[in-house]
Amino acid sequence: MSGCEPWGDEIEAIVQPNVDDFAVLFSDTTSVSLSSVGTDSVFTGGPGRLLVGRNIDPYFGTFQATAFFQPTIETALVIPELAVYDSLTLSLRYDNYTHGDTTVAMNIAVHKLLANMLDKNAYYNTDATPYEPAALGKIKVVPTPRSSGRLKIKLSDVLGKQIFTMSKSNQLPSNTEWIDLIKGLVLLPGASDNGPVVGFRLFDDQTSIQLHYHLTSDDGIKKDSTVIKSGIGYNQILGDRKGTQLAKLPNTKRISLPSEQSGNMSFVQAGLGVMTRVDFPTIKDLKLNPYTVVNKAFLQVSPLTSSVTNFYKAPDTLFAYLVDKNNEYFQGSTGFPEPLRTLNGTQVFGKYQVDLLNNTSYYVFDVGGYITTVLGTTGDNTTGIVFRTSTFNTRTSAAQPTYDSEFTKSATRLVIGNQRNSEPGVKLQLYYTSVNAR
Repeated sequence: MSGCEPWGDEIEAIVQPNVDDFAVLFSDTTSVSLSSVGTDSVFTGGPGRLLVGRNIDPYFGTFQATAFFQPTIETALVIPELAVYDSLTLSLRYDNYTHGDTTVAMNIAVHKLLANMLDKNAYYNTDATPYEPAALGKIKVVPTPRSSGRLKIKLSDVLGKQIFTMSKSNQLPSNTEWIDLIKGLVLLPGASDNGPVVGFRLFDDQTSIQLHYHLTSDDGIKKDSTVIKSGIGYNQILGDRKGTQLAKLPNTKRISLPSEQSGNMSFVQAGLGVMTRVDFPTIKDLKLNPYTVVNKAFLQVSPLTSSVTNFYKAPDTLFAYLVDKNNEYFQGSTGFPEPLRTLNGTQVFGKYQVDLLNNTSYYVFDVGGYITTVLGTTGDNTTGIVFRTSTFNTRTSAAQPTYDSEFTKSATRLVIGNQRNSEPGVKLQLYYTSVNAR
């Protein structure tokens, strides 16, 4: 230090950039492209919910759900020797899921299956198991899931007395003999119904055959019953889109239907596997200035107002997944489809929000991480985002990620207007910083 001049060496000050070269900007006019994606089949085996009903939707056409299931026994059916047969009933417990007009009566017919459901390993929405043409029982009912809890359907006394007699004589000692007698049952909706689609719980004694009988003793008449529980089943879900904007939807998810070709609308429909795909065709223009950084980005999605009613409610939640140009999901390290994630790694989803003050409803998705990734890659972006009504079931095999998921056991749906629609339903809110380097 003693060798230094009194004032030391001169250090030039850092040149401060001109504040006019910085710009923190907001945009909500970015182009958002919508299309609808369909699938050729949906895995519907092993659901916790049996779906039954037929509904004609003004936007989606006919949705018809038929439930196949198999009651089984674990031990021999034993009936007291002096018992007297009363009746045979099918007991179904509502699970509170409904879709469509629940003030309209629906028809349900119960038929006996002609084939063992275990003959197949997997069931999809287009599958069917053959059944006897004559019904074991029928009912016409206005569903009351929140008040009654259960629906009971009286079944054939011919079958009931046969089960009763065989049980008395020890002819049903195991499930093998039971399946020889009753391979399974099917719940058929009315062929011309236009009412609700209703859900019933499947597992354990939630759906069961009940054999009722009574005993007479010195103490009077004692009623009793034997319960045969259900454990396996699947839903057949069919759609008829004739006369709707979705009539042109391809049967393969590799090809999307642009919203411009479907009345300037895109669609989401559970049960039949319809999803909405979102692309941002002009977001790459931000690359024109290499010194542009995305601070935040939110995609707001609003349902078409006329499509949401008391009977056609909007999904509670929409989940976002990343797909390639052929609408194939990107797989995570566990083999399951990888959800879209935010910059901090959390899964992206949108909760349905209703703003009563402004009479609007919408979902909001944090897409900042996705857009940052797009801007950081070279070449054209061929990835997109798809919306579905549930996540994948990661508790099961990666080979069947849709097992018992809401997207495969409901009729929940959504209609979204594109930016050309008279009621635009998508808006990208983009916050970014741009530096003009000279």
